[in-house]
Amino acid sequence: MSRGRPSRRAREAARAKAEQKAAAEAKVVTQRAIKRLDLLEWAIFGIGAVLAMGGGAVVAGLMTAAAGWDFRSTWIGASLLLFVVPGVAALAKIRRDEQADADRIAASKGRSDG
Repeated sequence: MSRGRPSRRAREAARAKAEQKAAAEAKVVTQRAIKRLDLLEWAIFGIGAVLAMGGGAVVAGLMTAAAGWDFRSTWIGASLLLFVVPGVAALAKIRRDEQADADRIAASKGRSDG
């Protein structure tokens, strides 16, 4: 063994230290991405709320002119419907997709175990 070359133990220690550093950097990058996605999620939520209110105002204006309904009550009801109904539909689809993924994973584990 030559004196200039580090021992196997030293190389493994250096490799482990480099892997720990890379893992720490990956964690920082992941946390930054999560924060950005959270901001994007809130922005989409806010835009959806504004669009629902705008659509509710249009519906309320049309219903006030056509049927003589109270504008404010119609606006509130229509805005809630335009915001809640698509939201519930999206949540239901997300849950169905998650359940399908869980079922697929369970089925693949059952095949690989047998």
